[in-house]
Amino acid sequence: MKINVFTLLAAVVMQFVVGYLWYGTHLFGGVVAIGDHGIDFLKLDVLSLLLIILTSYGLTYIVDMYVKMNHVKDIGGVVKMGLTIGGFAIGLPIVMLLNFMGLGHVALLVVFTHLVIVTILTGIIDIKLKA
Repeated sequence: MKINVFTLLAAVVMQFVVGYLWYGTHLFGGVVAIGDHGIDFLKLDVLSLLLIILTSYGLTYIVDMYVKMNHVKDIGGVVKMGLTIGGFAIGLPIVMLLNFMGLGHVALLVVFTHLVIVTILTGIIDIKLKA
C-alpha cells in the first residue's frame, strides 16, 4: 500500500506543530515536565527529529489503512475512527506504560488527549488530500 508523499509531509508538519503547541509553554508544557526540564521542540536533536518522522509515517500508514478498510469518506467517520484508534489502539497502551513509569494523572490525560487529537487530524489530512 502506497502513501501519498504530500499526505505524509502534511502529517509530519501537523504533528510537529500540534506537539510544539501542546507540550510547549503555550498549553501543557509544565504539566508534562520531567524534573526541572520541560520539552523544548526548538532544541531537538537529530534522533528526536528522526523519531518524529518515523512515528508520523507509522501513524499515517495505520490511519490510511483504516480509512481504506472502513471506506471512511467524511469528517464524522474520521472522528469516530480517530477516537477508536487514538483512544484504544494507541492512547491506552501508551498511557498505561507512562502510568507504570510514574507520570501523574493530569499528565496522562494530556498525553492521551494529544494522541487522540493527532490521530483525528491525521485522518482528516488523509481524506482531504485524497479528495
